[in-house]
Amino acid sequence: MAPNDMSRMRISDAERDQVAEILREAAGEGRLDLDELDERLNAVYAAKTYADLEPIVADLPTGATGPIVGTSPAVPTHGAVVGGGPPLVLQAKGQPMVRKGEWTVPHRIEVDGRFGSIRLDFREALISTPVVEVHLDASWGGADLILPETATAEVDVDSSWFGSLRSDVDSIRRAGVTHFVITGACQGGSLRVRHKSAKGWGGLFG
Repeated sequence: MAPNDMSRMRISDAERDQVAEILREAAGEGRLDLDELDERLNAVYAAKTYADLEPIVADLPTGATGPIVGTSPAVPTHGAVVGGGPPLVLQAKGQPMVRKGEWTVPHRIEVDGRFGSIRLDFREALISTPVVEVHLDASWGGADLILPETATAEVDVDSSWFGSLRSDVDSIRRAGVTHFVITGACQGGSLRVRHKSAKGWGGLFG
């Protein structure tokens, strides 16, 4: 996708939050005063497209603006490409489902894995955006998410009703690496978020 096309794409709340964090870091370094920070944060949360974000961070050091404003692709994982597109919807109710190797990952994935088993291996995937949203329902089933070695992940999944949730991945977002935002539910089920794959299906949740 050409940069001009990318600039017209709609942005997500996660990407607004990412730019807001860049602004806060810039203020902490003394690059912005508090009035400027407040003004720019208001502009960030009012932004609709990548083009709206570009002038907000244009005068900050190179590296802070990269994939956020759609001017250059992130290269955090094998074969990463620029793009967003519609969400990938995966249905695995009562069935095993595996995605691995070189598969295309859009900005958002929605998984219905109730009563089934899910394994999503992102290590060789073609990741299209710096932030990947994964919304899944693994209730009464099991899900195993294997992320690229440098990736970070914010996990907010409801496992309050006899569910098991384990994440071995750093939740602090870092510049230049893919960040996953994982939401949903695993009531009576299991969810594991990790970097390294277990050996065989028997070790998925161990």
